[in-house]
Amino acid sequence: MLPYSPAIVAEAALTMLDQAIHARGVGTLAIPGGRSPLATLTALAGLCPAELRCRLALLWVDERAVPAGHPECNHTATLAAWDAGGARPAQVLPMPADAADLHAAAEAYGGCLARLCPEGRIDVCLLGVGEDGHIASLFPEHPALDDWSVCTVVDDAPKPPPRRLTLTLATIARARARLVLCLGAAKGWAYAAWRRGPRRACPASLLPRHDTWWYLDEAAGEAALRAEAK
Repeated sequence: MLPYSPAIVAEAALTMLDQAIHARGVGTLAIPGGRSPLATLTALAGLCPAELRCRLALLWVDERAVPAGHPECNHTATLAAWDAGGARPAQVLPMPADAADLHAAAEAYGGCLARLCPEGRIDVCLLGVGEDGHIASLFPEHPALDDWSVCTVVDDAPKPPPRRLTLTLATIARARARLVLCLGAAKGWAYAAWRRGPRRACPASLLPRHDTWWYLDEAAGEAALRAEAK
């Protein structure tokens, strides 16, 4: 359990991306939707030097199947948060979840990742966690948890909008590093669940034990300690 602040997470991510760029010439960062990552993305943009930014590819963990520019569109809010901090990376690759054929879009995005990421491994996956323990658009007990493709379609998400594109658990687990933002008292139990061991009722608990770092704010940290004590 690590203390959360946007700057702390941003500095950790940038250190990992700098190492990736020195090793392989490019760094890949996958970011989630929702409100949790916005302050971290602004901090990342503000701290990201030009020499790293020109070799950085920005990917998405998941996206809602709504038209571009729609208020529910993940990349609209996340790019606005990045722009508030500084210039965008050289490559910005949102998920094409507004495509007419979502299954073809998922396959195309998987191909994009395969070309960008050596061995199919994203360098850094930034993840939020929901109050139900979901990560990306991978929800409790959902069949998509068993999908071994790179990117998949969710047609029946339990929260609106129901149709989404998401990286699979297999893709997220292959990433070289996972930074999990766990913010708020209602989410602290998910960290305790991850510590106890994998359960499909809490997708966040299915994340690997190695190279996964959890960042908890004060409220989530206190809730996690209470959950672990039970």
